[in-house]
Amino acid sequence: MIVEKHIVIEGNHQLNGDIKIKGAKNAVLKQMVLPLLASGKYEISNVPNITDVTYMREVLSYLGIKSSFEDSTLIIDSPEDIGIETPYELVQKMRASIVILGPLLARKGKAMIAFPGGDQLGPRPVQMHLDALEKMGANFHLEHGVLIGETDGLKGVEINLPYASVGATENTLLAAVLAEGKTVIENAAREPEIVDIVKMLKNMGAQISGEGTSEITIEGVPSLNPTNHDVVGDRVVAGTFIAAIASTNGSGSIIGINASTLPMEIKKFQEIGININIDDNSLTIESTNKYSAIELSTLPFPGVATDLQPIFGAALLKAEGTSIITENVYDQRFQWIPEVQRMGSNIQTGWQHAMIKGVKSLSGAPVNSTDIRTGASLIVAALQAEGESQITGVDHIDRGYEDIVSSLDSIGAVIEYN
Repeated sequence: MIVEKHIVIEGNHQLNGDIKIKGAKNAVLKQMVLPLLASGKYEISNVPNITDVTYMREVLSYLGIKSSFEDSTLIIDSPEDIGIETPYELVQKMRASIVILGPLLARKGKAMIAFPGGDQLGPRPVQMHLDALEKMGANFHLEHGVLIGETDGLKGVEINLPYASVGATENTLLAAVLAEGKTVIENAAREPEIVDIVKMLKNMGAQISGEGTSEITIEGVPSLNPTNHDVVGDRVVAGTFIAAIASTNGSGSIIGINASTLPMEIKKFQEIGININIDDNSLTIESTNKYSAIELSTLPFPGVATDLQPIFGAALLKAEGTSIITENVYDQRFQWIPEVQRMGSNIQTGWQHAMIKGVKSLSGAPVNSTDIRTGASLIVAALQAEGESQITGVDHIDRGYEDIVSSLDSIGAVIEYN
């Protein structure tokens, strides 16, 4: 019998110490795609050693782009001639691969990509991406599960997104930088990862203004140049470690994170009763003896990130009172709840709401991770539970966290792979 790799945690050990985090998964995966726009050598630093980076390297390799990865630095060498097609077996691993559509159309005039896979989080509509690119002059059709896009040349237009979609903003942005004329993206996503992607694009020679606001303006340029870039710190990983430390009544610092990338999350952690001191490139956490229930709703930035909703949920399992969480972004983001209920949590759900009544204690149990953030939330729950927990579905966790087991072990967790 094949035994699946899993994480074993003995709970109820206080975590104390400092953790240095790496660059944001949701930035670097898109920055790895920028070499599609211009040939040459790129150096991207502060890159997390996560499975999704490996998957994106495989996508780039299939397109003829070589890369090497060592000591958190990614070297990418983009040739003059690149491919235009990515097969299903690569794209199904990761939905972020849809972002190659815009740059391939901009540079090559054609793209062939299987519909993306990734987490089990319900429909993540690609139609917004296609509508924006069609307005710029692309045509799409579907053949045997492969999306084929073609254009005789992209033109700058005004695009009003029906929802502040991160993916649609990115794909439009990456197509517009080489399009003819001016593109204005209205109702654009404002996430810090987009701001960081734009920073790298500007260093390549792109003409962009308004990043971080709901209106981004791009003046197309004839060509771009390779560049080097240091990836912004991962706010979701930072939030995960804040929750982990606080849930065990510990203290410590998260190094490598800019507080401006998670303003509402810091406010909500403080509402729970966690003391957070802010420095230029770090956050210091001091636990208190009493945590209180809160109300929390996920929204596009600067609201609470949907990726952190399960993490907040896990941090509130023993808080005094009843917390209400409202999920406004992804309708299947509550997959963590049946698992923590096995540990003795008291949670009721209805449509997009979860009501968490704080309990006195949790007990370790065997649980399963169905996606990256569910896995992280189960770790946070297990750290504060009595006894031992086993977490399966570890492959999901490895997609977004660089060796989370070693990081937590270094600050006092009793945790190991098995």
